[in-house]
Amino acid sequence: MLRMNTTLFSRTGRLFANPSLTEGMGRVFDLLGTHDAYNQDLTPAEADSRAIYSDWASVGDHLILAADELATNVGK
Repeated sequence: MLRMNTTLFSRTGRLFANPSLTEGMGRVFDLLGTHDAYNQDLTPAEADSRAIYSDWASVGDHLILAADELATNVGK
């Protein structure tokens, strides 16, 4: 049985803007791109730390999925 982690793949949106519906509609008229706001950190070091944590957490999620799949397939 493959166990799905609820946080799996949720870390991929870290560097993408997540506008609301009205902000998304407003982007149609934002021809100069002044409305872009991404997940901003206070310092570059904080951004690096969060990115590294996110990367390794994703590796851990994939290892769990691989171990579950292996356990499922070995029993066959």
